[in-house]
Amino acid sequence: MRVAGVHASSSIGISRYCGRLADALLQHGVEYELCARPNGRPAHLHFGNSSRSVAMSLPHGSFAVTVHDVVPRARPLVPLQRRLLSRLVCRADAVVVHSRFAADLLVREARVDARRIEVIPHGAPCSGVSREAARRELGWPVDVTFALLPGVVKPAKLVHETVRAAAPLIRDGGLQLVLAGDVRDRRLAAASVAEGAEILESPDDATYDLAVAAADIVLVLRSGTVGETNGPLLDALGAGRAILATPTGSIPEVADGAALFVPPTVSGIRSGLTDLLEPSERAGRESAAAAQADRYSWDAGARAHAELFRSELSG
Repeated sequence: MRVAGVHASSSIGISRYCGRLADALLQHGVEYELCARPNGRPAHLHFGNSSRSVAMSLPHGSFAVTVHDVVPRARPLVPLQRRLLSRLVCRADAVVVHSRFAADLLVREARVDARRIEVIPHGAPCSGVSREAARRELGWPVDVTFALLPGVVKPAKLVHETVRAAAPLIRDGGLQLVLAGDVRDRRLAAASVAEGAEILESPDDATYDLAVAAADIVLVLRSGTVGETNGPLLDALGAGRAILATPTGSIPEVADGAALFVPPTVSGIRSGLTDLLEPSERAGRESAAAAQADRYSWDAGARAHAELFRSELSG
């Protein structure tokens, strides 16, 4: 079966997800062509806060839609988001989300019939690279505790709060904070470096995967409501890394005991980092992460997608 995976290539997280889904679907007899707009084949659209453009030109034939973000980051965009979601969902043959939390949110926010929603968990990738090997590849020292904050360097990602929280721990020599992602706010990036943080700017997929594997702590921090899980959380689970997270959106549902949950404040983040500097605390979270990752297989997700495509898009 051939399916067009329609998404906005400018959305880094969704693009990475689509690429991994395409690789996994090949094992289940589905050729998944990544593209920016429908191309006449049965289509699978990916809608998110950074990928709303897919709602502008809907396919003429059968299509499924995965809703990566139910709620926009800015509250004034809520009416627009609802209109776009309603337009998509009314036309779609199938609607997919990655968590039960997101399914419930879609019912409340977009008035979607719960019976039309399929929950297919986001897969947790497993690189198989050890922490020591990843650090050798990146040139990171082996005797330093690294905390990794993945994502775009901008205020919405709680970068300022995280850097302020980590600064005294960096000065004490117990921690190194690394920000990994595109830099959208140069002033924020400069201020972060001045406080002792390092920046791994615009890493390619291979370098990003190495950074997750090399880390001791992965931070998954959100200041507001989110409707879905996200790539960094699943990446951390797949690598078996301790997670410091905010209890927002579906993060508690997916992270479970692998995460130490803190409020999105400087004091809360600092307290969590301090706790995770203890090797025994990290070891317990790492064991929980590895166990949790077993529940989120890319192969199982691809199989569920292939079955959905054949049942809903083949006619």
